[in-house]
Amino acid sequence: MKLWLMLAAVMVMCGTMTGCKGAPQNPVNGTMEEAVATGDAPKAVQDLMKRVNIDDRYETLMEDKKNGVSVWSLLKCSDTISSEGYGMVIAKGDVKTAMPNMLHGRMPRAHYDSATGELLIAAGAIEGTGVNVERVYMLNFGDDGYASITNSIEPYEMQEAWRKVLTYSIDGQDITFYVDGKPMTTVTNHIDDMGGFMDDAIYIGEQIAYSIEGPIRVLVTPGVNFVVGKVLTYDDMPTISAAVTMGEGGPQLSDFKVEQ
Repeated sequence: MKLWLMLAAVMVMCGTMTGCKGAPQNPVNGTMEEAVATGDAPKAVQDLMKRVNIDDRYETLMEDKKNGVSVWSLLKCSDTISSEGYGMVIAKGDVKTAMPNMLHGRMPRAHYDSATGELLIAAGAIEGTGVNVERVYMLNFGDDGYASITNSIEPYEMQEAWRKVLTYSIDGQDITFYVDGKPMTTVTNHIDDMGGFMDDAIYIGEQIAYSIEGPIRVLVTPGVNFVVGKVLTYDDMPTISAAVTMGEGGPQLSDFKVEQ
């Protein structure tokens, strides 16, 4: 075969095979294998919150004086008994709703949308060294002023929503992330003392946070799995955000952005 015919054949093959240009895309892996259970609050929390008395054991998360909506989280039952991250009180006017079994974690946030009448609370679901996973609660007020949870975004279902759209490729030390097959960003790994990448190199599920001061956005930071250490690292990883809407099949993601 003449040289020009051989080159033409190679160009045709490269046009139909992804392996000739760029590394193949791989689905991201998930750290969570099932839904994150909330469980019931300790008995000390439940006993204390049978009567609502806001004092220094509570922390004010939000106070919307214009709309008469306030939110408190219980920090401790006493000087010697922790709340273990449980217990919230929501007020509309003079009506206070005690929610002892609501897990708020270390740094909960609340936002009230006066246009829709919906109260959003972002609460810690899994916390620890290198781990920050939030759950979003959506609450509404009845005609009697009492609050009730009408929906929530569970961490595992959010992880799985991302796994449907987020992929990655690795070329040397460059990691490219894609959403629906379209490149979002490329980062370069600078960690050189943990061996090479594992075959399943990229995971999500340890870093899931939310912006609730407006339309809900979820922020996810992938982690890298190396041969040495067997722990996810985030040093060079991007944070990717998406708008969240709730549908019958769970959370739907759109409007993807790379956060600076």
